[in-house]
Amino acid sequence: MPSSQLSTLCDLIEKQNTDHFAKFYMYVSLLNTLTTKNKTFAGGLPKYAGSFSNKDLNLGGDLPIQFTEQLSFYARTFPNTQPHWLKTLQEIVMTYIRRGKVSDLAHIIDQMLFHLAAIHGKQSHNNDIYKGIDFDNKKESLTQFIDQISAFNHQLLATADSGCNATLSALAAVTGFVLILASITSIAPLIIGLPLVLGGAYATYHYVTKAKEQAEDLIKKFDAIGEKAGEIAKSERSLSKNANHYAFFTATFKTLPYAAVTVGEQLMFDESTQQLCSGFRSNLDRMP
Repeated sequence: MPSSQLSTLCDLIEKQNTDHFAKFYMYVSLLNTLTTKNKTFAGGLPKYAGSFSNKDLNLGGDLPIQFTEQLSFYARTFPNTQPHWLKTLQEIVMTYIRRGKVSDLAHIIDQMLFHLAAIHGKQSHNNDIYKGIDFDNKKESLTQFIDQISAFNHQLLATADSGCNATLSALAAVTGFVLILASITSIAPLIIGLPLVLGGAYATYHYVTKAKEQAEDLIKKFDAIGEKAGEIAKSERSLSKNANHYAFFTATFKTLPYAAVTVGEQLMFDESTQQLCSGFRSNLDRMP
């Protein structure tokens, strides 16, 4: 479940009387607003360049002012200009209970995938644009890259889960040890404490080992995203002169890696991790 702020935004998007095509791009723009600096939701919605004029996506009516106000407030919570291990710990805990910014970004991308998968055949509100950009034949490449970003996010959630579970297991073992020390005067604490020590110690080892393996896999997925982003930038360069291709495909591809670096920025805890994230973002900014 997303945070209450994101839940409100998603509910307002889902209530719009439009097709999956438009809702997909609303989530793309939402992600863009949260992860890319100096971007607005309205500015992130693609426009179709016709022969004589541009055509906006049919969103089924204007979004309520509540959406704009909520998004403006929510977006201001994302920049992390002063990394600190306490902030990192807080975000990990919030991620564990699925109320943090990291889990929220994962939820947005999952919503993108949901609506992308549901786009089939004639669209009720945006069929002219859908056909004009030949979306059906280009959908697969979008799906593959979004799947890659989603896999990274869910691997991160699983790593956070393992880390928190390891901490809770260690606390259980410590509690059991304290109870064993108190069993000098009574047998009851020993009966309760011994299983806690044994079970907690085993669970701690299990989750620490699991978290280490997941973290290693996470680094590989992060590097793979960077490589894929570079490949896409090269392949899209020849098509970027086509205004509609750029607006509906290239711009979407560019938005997705920013989600990965924003996740890193939420978890950075010192200057070295901040520099790593800053370098990754700068590389993305330089891409055409």
